[in-house]
Amino acid sequence: MNNKRATKRALLTSVMALVMCVVMLVGTTFAWFTDTASTGVNKIQAGNLDIQLLMRTTDEEGKTDYKNIGDSHDVIFGGENSLVAQNNNQDTLWEPGKTQVAYLAVRNAGNLALKYNIILNVKDEGLIGALDYAIVPQSKLSGENQTCTDTIASWVDAKERTGAESGKLTAGTFTAAPNGCLDEIAHDKTKTNETEYFALVVHMDENAGNTYMNKSVTIDMKVVATQAAAEFDSFNNQYDKDAPLDFEPVATADELNAAAAAGKNVQLTQDVTLMDAVTFNKAVTIDLNGKTLTSSLNSNGYSLVTKANATIVNGTYKGTGTARGIGAYGNLKMSHVTVDVAGQVGVACSTSDSQYTIEDSTIKGGYALCNFSNNATINVSNSTLEGKTTGLYHNGSNSGLNLTVTGTKINAGNNGTDATGVYISGSTATKAAGGYQKASFTDCTIKGNAAVEVKYTDLTLNNCTVIATVDSANASYTQNNNGSTTNGFAVVSTDNATNNTMPKPEGTITINGGSYTGLIGLHNFSGITTKFPGFVDTTYVINR
Repeated sequence: MNNKRATKRALLTSVMALVMCVVMLVGTTFAWFTDTASTGVNKIQAGNLDIQLLMRTTDEEGKTDYKNIGDSHDVIFGGENSLVAQNNNQDTLWEPGKTQVAYLAVRNAGNLALKYNIILNVKDEGLIGALDYAIVPQSKLSGENQTCTDTIASWVDAKERTGAESGKLTAGTFTAAPNGCLDEIAHDKTKTNETEYFALVVHMDENAGNTYMNKSVTIDMKVVATQAAAEFDSFNNQYDKDAPLDFEPVATADELNAAAAAGKNVQLTQDVTLMDAVTFNKAVTIDLNGKTLTSSLNSNGYSLVTKANATIVNGTYKGTGTARGIGAYGNLKMSHVTVDVAGQVGVACSTSDSQYTIEDSTIKGGYALCNFSNNATINVSNSTLEGKTTGLYHNGSNSGLNLTVTGTKINAGNNGTDATGVYISGSTATKAAGGYQKASFTDCTIKGNAAVEVKYTDLTLNNCTVIATVDSANASYTQNNNGSTTNGFAVVSTDNATNNTMPKPEGTITINGGSYTGLIGLHNFSGITTKFPGFVDTTYVINR
């Protein structure tokens, strides 16, 4: 008996030991090594490009200083109230042999290296044939309180100075002194307020005859700057070497039309109002420069037309008449621009195989952003599209579309059955030309009577908020081969069927997360399966 008890105790002990081993083994199986590493908050800060035009001033005690005149709109010389006259210098009526000197400077008041051109805009009223000019470099200094006391002794002295740019004054706008550069800040952050000093000298020919009496000329000076190739990215300092500097300063509609005719890049220096359409036939950069370009044109056409590749940046384009807004017939890049057009179209893309990029911009119109081109590649990011009828529109008569939209708000106002946030049309011809069109929306908010309606399109929606502003109970579907056919749908694919023929929506719609208010898919419309018993909807892949 004792032996049996001992055996039982031994067996029990063995079982317990085995259990403990298993427990320990399981424990070690899930004992992973762990560690973490993290950085602080990483901040990316854009630099500041800031150039100033300065002029030498002299107080009553004879003390010399340089003051910023770039935003003063004062005249440098040419009368008793000119800046020259205010600084105890003679500014009399002109006669043969007279020379007038204005001591000026260009200062880099920002924290980025820059390059610049000095531009003169000359309007002749009979005197220009008697006048010469010179831009005379003097010195380059850094520091807050630096001044230049060098003086020009005579017209001959001005012309003979090393580096002087001189010649006859000519009517129109021209670069009087090119290729200035203020880049010390890129190499030494203590080198702030780098300044180049120069003199503007105008001389009336000693041999000018009586034909010039009582005649005049006006001279406007502009300093145009852009970033210089100095700062380094991860590879070299050449990433901004092609930043354009050949801008034509524009203050009037006439100047804008002249620049367009000459094929020049433009930079607005004042708000400008157009009475007629303006067309750029060559590749162009239009820098609105924080100003507003307004068109009051009443027509069925476009008020601003770009026939070649175009870049439009930094400002507002406003259409107050019935005309359409911007018509692009080449590649288009638009950045930090507000387009607000009362007419039918805000911005339209109209050339096959072109690329259109809209970033950090707002477009408003009857149809805000339209595509009328075959095989267009369109990228929209961080923007707002507001249409009275449609926010974003693709015309189905054109084959092919590759559309990518991120971080953008798209809205169509309540304007009847056609108030659709996004409408991408298509046809069997579209499919035959290259398969289904491609459209992708990520982190977007889209609203309309119908929010998104597509035809013959593979559509992907990633984390979007999509709202049909017509209640689902009042949803509708009307067969129509021209335009939107639905109301009350958050997302739907349709076709161009008419006369009660069988709808055959095609393509795939993929929904990855997000929020959707309204019907999804035509099969959800009440009565569709009764009216069309053989109806098969497009393929929907929904990943919530």
